[in-house]
Amino acid sequence: MSDPRTPDASARVFAAFLAARAIFGLAYLGAAVGRLPVFWYHPFDHTWELARKPAGLAMGWYGLTAAALLAAAAGGGITYLAGARGPLARRLRRATFVLALAHAGGLVLLVDFAYFGWTLTHDTPKPWPEPKCEAEAR
Repeated sequence: MSDPRTPDASARVFAAFLAARAIFGLAYLGAAVGRLPVFWYHPFDHTWELARKPAGLAMGWYGLTAAALLAAAAGGGITYLAGARGPLARRLRRATFVLALAHAGGLVLLVDFAYFGWTLTHDTPKPWPEPKCEAEAR
């Protein structure tokens, strides 16, 4: 028999997933906009650098994603554990609260799709200029 004071594991997992998703987005945005130090990968040197702004050509997506995933995993785990007892557990036992979480999750997905859809369809790539040949330079 399960403890009636503990909400279903599915409600706790759902709350933890939504918290992790929100934390991922906020951490990614905060690190990108706030210029927080993240790991930058230098593809030509095959090296990593922890900095606010890279020295030279580097890719920040890997570092931003890793930092956001770590924050999301920590936040989701804390939410799951907090859902076992206490005020969050009392709320997770109410169907209306779980339904409100589902609506919030749907809103998060709608905002994600709208933002990334707009960004991907309205972002014009800016290629690097072609390098000059030595014969053209003379």
